[in-house]
Amino acid sequence: MKITVLMDNNTYIDKYYLGEPAVSYFIEAEGKKILFDTGYSDAFIKNAETLGAQLADVDIIALSHGHNDHTGGLGELINIGFNKKPELIAHSDALLYKEADGLEIGCPISQDKLKEAMAIRYSDIPTKLTPKLLFLGEIPVLNDFEPRYCIGDTVRNSAREKDFMLDDTALAYTGEKGLYIITGCSHSGICNIVSYAKKITGEDKIAGILGGFHLFDINDRTEKTIEYLAKEKIPMLYPCHCTSFNVKARLSNVANVAEVGVGLELNWE
Repeated sequence: MKITVLMDNNTYIDKYYLGEPAVSYFIEAEGKKILFDTGYSDAFIKNAETLGAQLADVDIIALSHGHNDHTGGLGELINIGFNKKPELIAHSDALLYKEADGLEIGCPISQDKLKEAMAIRYSDIPTKLTPKLLFLGEIPVLNDFEPRYCIGDTVRNSAREKDFMLDDTALAYTGEKGLYIITGCSHSGICNIVSYAKKITGEDKIAGILGGFHLFDINDRTEKTIEYLAKEKIPMLYPCHCTSFNVKARLSNVANVAEVGVGLELNWE
């Protein structure tokens, strides 16, 4: 499986890439081309052109959750001219209206508009994208130090309610050296994601993790997360996006932590 980082808060310096506080990954696995998240804007499309990632050939678009730093580029993506109609897979809450502090923070394009360009499949349960690559669906709370929390509100069946981000999910790839996990923001808890991926796949060894951990401060939750990840003895961590420098520094005491930015290419067997 090859992963190319199309969008992140940071960029590599060998070429002129665009960065924004968002995420997008281009994944090539087992004959499939998969786009995981679409950043805030069309910047990931420009980066894809620079990096030679053929977005027009995408088979599947997977969303980690519905926040606009992960879905904001969908409006521009549907205009690129797909060579075939791709499938969009997401949790059933991902495209609901989302608001925080008086600002709309959900997907900026309507479901009806999306359906014109792609086939939408909602899945709250683990779903295979390829024989080895799994969309995890809704992540249960499996660690008591990672309870659900809310960011703003969502609207379900015309009723406003607190948004506990049940739509937050991740991808898991079963490789030769163990399980590789790719996250968007890990609002559901990076350790909950790891625990659930291990449970669903039956694979106990975690070979690597790429993505946002949604950890900013050094607090009790962060300390217990670091303790959990240390026990997993993961060979490589690629924390990015919503992971602070201080947290990355602390993680580097218990694991090999690599730099992430637009232009990074990973090959996981």
